[in-house]
Amino acid sequence: MENILLKITEIIQDYENGKWQSVDNLRKLLRDLSSNNYHLSKFNIEYFQQYNEIQYNFKGSVSAGKILAEKQVPELRITRKIMETVDNVIWSMRSELSIIKNEK
Repeated sequence: MENILLKITEIIQDYENGKWQSVDNLRKLLRDLSSNNYHLSKFNIEYFQQYNEIQYNFKGSVSAGKILAEKQVPELRITRKIMETVDNVIWSMRSELSIIKNEK
């Protein structure tokens, strides 16, 4: 997962710094970011399954089980938040491509 997060950070930094400079490079960044978001989602699913197992097997109250699961699987929230922000950058890249297309 660490490699995926590093690659996502690198892609977003390249986009943010304007390194893309051409439609083809922007498309490549978008493709790479989307692909890495997919790979991150596989980890998110694994963490969600771990979270659910902890919560389901907990013998106390539902809220106590939820607190325990959140404590034992903090990666679920982290991956969710990262995926949300990556999705925002993907939409920004798509908008940029659309603007460029409309300008031609």
